[in-house]
Amino acid sequence: MRVTIHQPEHLPWLGLLAKVAASDLWIVLDSVPYRKNYFQNRNRVLLAGQETWLTVPVNAPFGTLIREVRVADTPHWRRRYRGRLAQAVSGTPGANRLEPLLAAIDDASPGSLLADLNLKLADWLLSQFDVKVPQMRASELAATGSKSDLILSLCKAAGADEYIAGPSGRDYLDLTAFADHDIAVRFFDFDHPTYPQGGRFVPCLSAVDAWSRLAPAELPALLSGYRLGAN
Repeated sequence: MRVTIHQPEHLPWLGLLAKVAASDLWIVLDSVPYRKNYFQNRNRVLLAGQETWLTVPVNAPFGTLIREVRVADTPHWRRRYRGRLAQAVSGTPGANRLEPLLAAIDDASPGSLLADLNLKLADWLLSQFDVKVPQMRASELAATGSKSDLILSLCKAAGADEYIAGPSGRDYLDLTAFADHDIAVRFFDFDHPTYPQGGRFVPCLSAVDAWSRLAPAELPALLSGYRLGAN
């Protein structure tokens, strides 16, 4: 079984959707500390041609695990978020199909779990790109260790015989340890596609950007441009 492991990003980009699509199982890495000012509670869209952040305010003291991070009771954040998202897709084919995303944001009440919101949004996006891959949360598996040891432990707990790693895995994975447990490691490199944005193309946005601009039948092909290498 081919497994990939990745944190639950907020409104993930095309590269994460493609990595999940290339796997048989996505282990959602929710058992490690939350990373501030990254992509766990925010992502970018284009608003009037400019990269703009959509951000969910959170309560996450230093060392809080991702699975424990909760949405903060910040006044009017949903209104700002909804307004920016609606403006970002205004005039695109997806503008009249936005309600499921807006409803998910409305349901993110103060104290609710960020990971639950992120996975709800990720599941919706994956379905729009016709990706049907099961997932498990790392917190549900009996895994120990950190960095390479944790990844190996998760793979063993899930019964993996192949692990799809991101490019940064080349810097820290102990490939010998994986080989000792008969788990092949392949590195995922994503070639970002281009599509019409109405101006200078900006890559690595939330996949909502591509979803809003293209017809549903055009979306799955955007995830096919990747390479799987052994080193």
